[in-house]
Amino acid sequence: MLKATLRIGDLETFDPAVRDCSIAIGESYIRPFQHKSLESFLLKNSDQWFFVIRERQRVADEFGTHPIATANAAADQLRQHYQQCMHWPLDFVVIEAARRGPRLRVRAGHIGSLPIYFHVEERTRTVTLSWDFVDFLSTSRALDREIMAHHLSMRTFYSARQPCVGVNLLTAGATLYVDRSETFFEYGSLNPFTDELSGREQGNGLLEFADTLQEVVLSRPTGICASAVVLSGGMDSASVAIAVGKSVKTLRCGGILLGDGSSPRQSDRRARILSALNCRDHSLEMHTHMPAIDLNLVPEQRLPLTSEYYLEAFEALWDRFRADGCEIIWSGIGGDELCACSTIEEEAPRSSSSRHLKIAVELAEGLLTKRALDAAHSSFLFSAPLSATVSTFLLASLCHARPLAKRGLWPVRPLGDPRLINTAARLPLALRAGKEILRSYLRNRLGCDVFPPGYVKETFALVLPKAIAARADTISSQLSSCALADFGLVSRESVMALLNRVLTTHEFSATSALVRFLWAERFVRQLC
Repeated sequence: MLKATLRIGDLETFDPAVRDCSIAIGESYIRPFQHKSLESFLLKNSDQWFFVIRERQRVADEFGTHPIATANAAADQLRQHYQQCMHWPLDFVVIEAARRGPRLRVRAGHIGSLPIYFHVEERTRTVTLSWDFVDFLSTSRALDREIMAHHLSMRTFYSARQPCVGVNLLTAGATLYVDRSETFFEYGSLNPFTDELSGREQGNGLLEFADTLQEVVLSRPTGICASAVVLSGGMDSASVAIAVGKSVKTLRCGGILLGDGSSPRQSDRRARILSALNCRDHSLEMHTHMPAIDLNLVPEQRLPLTSEYYLEAFEALWDRFRADGCEIIWSGIGGDELCACSTIEEEAPRSSSSRHLKIAVELAEGLLTKRALDAAHSSFLFSAPLSATVSTFLLASLCHARPLAKRGLWPVRPLGDPRLINTAARLPLALRAGKEILRSYLRNRLGCDVFPPGYVKETFALVLPKAIAARADTISSQLSSCALADFGLVSRESVMALLNRVLTTHEFSATSALVRFLWAERFVRQLC
């Protein structure tokens, strides 16, 4: 949500001052991300100050009329405003500084809309913050081989620790403390799911869910920002589209059409939802925006390790939204996590996706050297603690945050809002199993059953095997040298064997393991 360079020594010497759309503290600065959905303010007194950038609520407050509002405040007033920020229902980042010491504290909200990374330069005690991980690749960074080993073995983890040593993620709800001599990082406190209320009536549960979803949508400043919804053809995005369509005067939709072979009836489902919304649709065909797999990116095309697999298609869709004047991009990310069972509930029968994952993990681990495999099997001690906002939601959000921000677009993912998560967690299992709550919500709003139980969902499964086949010669040539092999993490011979297997069989599990390697290889080459 911001970029900043803050030298600890400057906090003691200089008074923060607003300059245009940034804040200067001597040679230090804070540059908030500029968007109508965001508001910023600076409160200060002779001893301390704090700056906040946060998502704007629908009802403007006293801080909502200027790029950066600023005010002087007594110590008790400053503390009061700070506590209000800590309980803000939408996303935020707060930077707090004390002149005596001096010391700095940076705190993130719980939604992870546009999270920031940080690096602390020990010699100068300078803190660098940025929402763009690529900003930290301008200087050589050492690879964290343990993190990369876990990543290559198909592990899913949400952690402050990142693949470059010294660059960390300010995870949702986390706090960074820095003073003249010490640096501390603290994950956010646990926020477990609320126990299910077994006596709740299903009808009342559906009503509460619908009301909370509408409340989440209505809390956004849709009156000053044009909205677009990424409408895939599934229940998650359809529920978001219906809720947003009820709340805005003009809505745009768009989606990536995967073709009948991958997604039977995707177009039919989208058409029925669009007819209820009466909105303009910006759909595009996946086959015209296939992943351009290239392991050797030029500097201006650099990408983080955690990047969208189908970035070319999503970027084309977002560009269409931007050209149409849209500024807020709504999506259905978070639907799977919203309806997930808790650990105390009975688990569903093992799905085909879990069987595919097991095979993919075996194939991925088959690429690793013994040393890397030992690292991948080491104790997993660096993940953020479990919270109501599930790590897979935060990781999916992270994939889209940077490319959306570079287009001046702001993401809103209502199904990952803590208010809706807490409401859904209290629903009976019968309403969450199989996403029955979303199915019922849509049936009530559309007047028909667009998503009958057991419907065939849209899938990207055929996309990457085709993209790899189309670039097979280039990929093989580029892998004549292998950066991950040079780092002692993988066997190049095993990588080539897996590539040949994917080209021959187009297996989903083999493709998953290979793509995880290819994206990691592409990232590591940016460090060399």
